[in-house]
Amino acid sequence: MNAMPDIRAEAATGPSIIHPTDFGPTAATALVHAVALALKTRGRLTLLHIRGTSDAGPTRNGLTPVTDLLVRWGLLAEEERFDDTQIRLGFSVSCVDVPARSVSAGVVEHLADHLFDLAVLTTRARAGLAYWFTSSTSRRALRHANGMTLFLREGKRGFVDPDTGEVLLKRVLMPVDGAIPVADAVNKAKRLHEKLGINVEMRLLHVGSEAPQGCPKNVPLLLAQGAVAPAIFKAAQDFRPDLIIMPTEGKRGILGPMRSSVSRKVLEDARWPVLSMPA
Repeated sequence: MNAMPDIRAEAATGPSIIHPTDFGPTAATALVHAVALALKTRGRLTLLHIRGTSDAGPTRNGLTPVTDLLVRWGLLAEEERFDDTQIRLGFSVSCVDVPARSVSAGVVEHLADHLFDLAVLTTRARAGLAYWFTSSTSRRALRHANGMTLFLREGKRGFVDPDTGEVLLKRVLMPVDGAIPVADAVNKAKRLHEKLGINVEMRLLHVGSEAPQGCPKNVPLLLAQGAVAPAIFKAAQDFRPDLIIMPTEGKRGILGPMRSSVSRKVLEDARWPVLSMPA
């Protein structure tokens, strides 16, 4: 067998990434993204296995789905153990078993007690955003969570090839309203793209007659009129982005973009992955 490629020579030093999962088929897309993003950024990935408080503990190694992906992507041989290759691959992964009264409760309680840079969440087809924000406890916890959050709808495509692990992020649309410093949001998005080692075509979108104050001159700006949500959908249909980035105020946490009906509609539309990004 050919030797596996030597991807990284350093231990994980990148962002902290959290991904809650039940290891079921509906969570497969989100797992693929969490692993690929951790690999590309030399990150530290934590899988949260949420189970009922009365359910039995885990019956298998929670890292098995990760090693299965790495073998599929040609980064590990069948006989290799991930624990022995973390330094070579350049990212770390752990699995935490979290007994909780519900999936959303287990996730938000963990996020409230642990710092993270990126959370990768699956949204359900019918429950949508309400799957995560059903209780006042959930809302309070998420209001103080200042990391980025990537929302991926179950059963829908993302921007990572599940067969190769390649990040196919080519186009990004970022709606801006002028209330959040546009330059800060753009710079943070560019830093993320640099960590991923990809070139991305970005478009800003503002629903109004003129550019918001401080709008970068080196990023194309689309101006639209009318109702905000339909304008975003129309721009996305024309530009065909792989990802929509919603800038938020850091102090409002990842609930920031979810408070308005516009952002809720964008997230629950499900035609595009959505990244909540505190500026």
